[in-house]
Amino acid sequence: LTENVNDQSLFNQVVSGGEVKDLQAWLRSRRAEGVAAPPDAFASLPGNYRRVHQTGSSHEPCLPGAGCAATTFTFGTLPVRPFTGGHTWFNQNVQEMDGHEQPQHQPITVHFTFQFGDTGTYPHGKRQRAREAALWAVDPPEYFTEGVFVALDGPTYSEAEQAAVYARFPSWSPQRHMHMDAPQRQAVRDLLGLATAVGGIPVLPSLWCHCDRYWGFLKNCRFPMVPNMNLPFNCPQDALYDPTRWAAKGVRWREHTFLDNPNVPALLRTQTVTVTVAAPGEVPAAAAPDQISLAYGTPMSEVMAAVKQARPGVRVIRIANHHLRRLCRWLGSSQANADFNKLARYILTESSRYCPQEDMGGYGGGSFDWQNPFVAYNCTWGFHYPSPFPEGKAACSATGEQRERSSSAGGLLSSLLPPVNAAGEPLAGADGVNVAERPNSTTCPRIMLCDYNILPDGSMTKPIRWCNIEGYNGMKQDHLPATRAMLAKMPDGRCPYPPGDVPGMPGFDRRGHYIGA
Repeated sequence: LTENVNDQSLFNQVVSGGEVKDLQAWLRSRRAEGVAAPPDAFASLPGNYRRVHQTGSSHEPCLPGAGCAATTFTFGTLPVRPFTGGHTWFNQNVQEMDGHEQPQHQPITVHFTFQFGDTGTYPHGKRQRAREAALWAVDPPEYFTEGVFVALDGPTYSEAEQAAVYARFPSWSPQRHMHMDAPQRQAVRDLLGLATAVGGIPVLPSLWCHCDRYWGFLKNCRFPMVPNMNLPFNCPQDALYDPTRWAAKGVRWREHTFLDNPNVPALLRTQTVTVTVAAPGEVPAAAAPDQISLAYGTPMSEVMAAVKQARPGVRVIRIANHHLRRLCRWLGSSQANADFNKLARYILTESSRYCPQEDMGGYGGGSFDWQNPFVAYNCTWGFHYPSPFPEGKAACSATGEQRERSSSAGGLLSSLLPPVNAAGEPLAGADGVNVAERPNSTTCPRIMLCDYNILPDGSMTKPIRWCNIEGYNGMKQDHLPATRAMLAKMPDGRCPYPPGDVPGMPGFDRRGHYIGA
């Protein structure tokens, strides 16, 4: 074995090798080679024993620098419920499936596969998943005791919002996922903003995925080999965000299961204050040691003073999302809001693709060429950062009629969109309470590769493209005459925006050619 023979390559050899059908014959051959084995080995195997495989090639099982005879390797498969992988544990939730309490299904190991967010220097994604599952045992005591923790109480969107999105987009469409992610991402932005304002540490809410993340083709928004997986599912942070970005910027945050971790001192939990915010026109309720009520439009920068007046030794601040929305997103100064927006643009952006088999049309066949826009794949990309906080001093006096945006379906599918610059990026509005939000988190809606991203300094790489005809990094230049001729025939010189509720785009044939509306 060498450093170039890893566990995956050996597994591939097992798969391409052969199954050991006659274990007794295999045992006799091993004994003939001098391998010691109990005389009754394999004597009482049940009829449904796990399969045993043998590699098709031989390797030298030696330490570096030593020499020994090459031999084949024999492997036995392990049952997936006690020996789980990253997808079965974190996405399929095997530890809660029917029968999980039976001894033979008790988890023994979790292999952190099918995850995102690692670097060559540190496994940020793996660590975050382990923390979420309470499987990370090496955090120092101060991880559980430092500072004031700011947590979101309850869900980030309503059942009515989900019902409206599900009625609009079919189960195969990644737009379900993108539209349901938008209110989650807005809630995370607001939670980060409040934590910044009070000098606290945000505890992320439970996050939900309505489409699985996979580098290959999805079928009905699932891995093709897991057709019956439940959607939506409570997904890990790295399915929606890149934890390496958060770590690089020195963001302090905690996983959604943090306050249930037994390492959090019981006394700390008792020092909790729940914050509510009155609706427009309502008078805030009287304060109590464990609960305060603030006026509608209270700036985030004033929350901590009010909390400490009720409980000077506060350690946990809880607030429900609909109350969080009623606060004014003002952190104390224009510079503080500008700095927060720069950070949020970077850490709340992610580049992840979702390629539905149902929307390939005539693409993806034998003539597939990822550099050819006419036969390349059609993938939906996310995730776009939410609207920025206002940066003007009048943010908390611009609430106008003291109206409240609905948290029902109208809030998600509203025609009220944020102002944008020439590149289509959202600009900060004037109103710190009723922020005009993006209705979904889509970046590039239907393209092979999305060149859009946000750099660490908050700047944009390239503008968002809507389809392959508009071009992408790696597209062969000899297709430019054809694509430019098609774009010249399109309204505003751009592809029609893909509807997302049906395959394809208006005006295109199955060859990926524009023929007009």
